[in-house]
Amino acid sequence: MPPDQIDNDLIAELRDAFNDGRQPTRFDMQAVVVEIARHGHHAHIGHSGGNTATIYAGSQHTDQNGDARWAVTAGPGWFAKRDHREPVADTSEFQIGPDDDAWTIAVPDHTSPTEVAALIVTVIEQVAEGHARLTGSPPLPVHIHGHDQSDAAEEEPTRGRAHD
Repeated sequence: MPPDQIDNDLIAELRDAFNDGRQPTRFDMQAVVVEIARHGHHAHIGHSGGNTATIYAGSQHTDQNGDARWAVTAGPGWFAKRDHREPVADTSEFQIGPDDDAWTIAVPDHTSPTEVAALIVTVIEQVAEGHARLTGSPPLPVHIHGHDQSDAAEEEPTRGRAHD
């Protein structure tokens, strides 16, 4: 006897579970963004050309060229539906690193969205720690027109007088 009414939500869940079983290295990028936000960090998915989806996370800053950069980028992924909807990625291609491309880490196969988010949060914190170390360090000497100077020195120039 056929059911009186088909539960479309249940069918969608079953289809997703079936596809997850067939593609165990694929994960939902939106679930990663939600988890990053749960840890108190900003994150969003941007369209970075073609059908490519990229996660931008952490604080935003402007580089020396005036371009907006994020603490961390992660990807690539792609949009499974038209109009840049349902961003997904595959662990076999997914990389996480600072937006300056200084280094990246690969995501292990069969990693869950929660685990991917934890890796991104760790990288956000590593980048922030590196920036804090740089901004909290003593000023570096600057060499200008044949004189060594420090941007921390606020002393009046000696104008040829001998030092004690």
